[in-house]
Amino acid sequence: MTPCQVCQALAVKQQSGRATRTYKPDNALLRFLLQHRMPQRYGIQNLAPGHPVYESIRKEVLEEQRRKDAVSEQEVFDSLEKKLSLIRERYGIAEGS
Repeated sequence: MTPCQVCQALAVKQQSGRATRTYKPDNALLRFLLQHRMPQRYGIQNLAPGHPVYESIRKEVLEEQRRKDAVSEQEVFDSLEKKLSLIRERYGIAEGS
């Protein structure tokens, strides 16, 4: 299979029983083909920083961590706001002053 044929195969997806062209490649299929055609570069035997599979996993983990941090940061702000409103109520302080 030539690289052009691989690209064409990735661009065709089965949709409702007929082949249609799409611009979204199937990344799992692409990774599979590359791992078997070029194992020295894309195989998972030499997994280390800089390896495409390593970087893909790293990206997913970092994105998940950012989402968790954003949620926990919002929870902290909500908790602080709740405590501040209780203090304002206790001491009769108007909000915003």
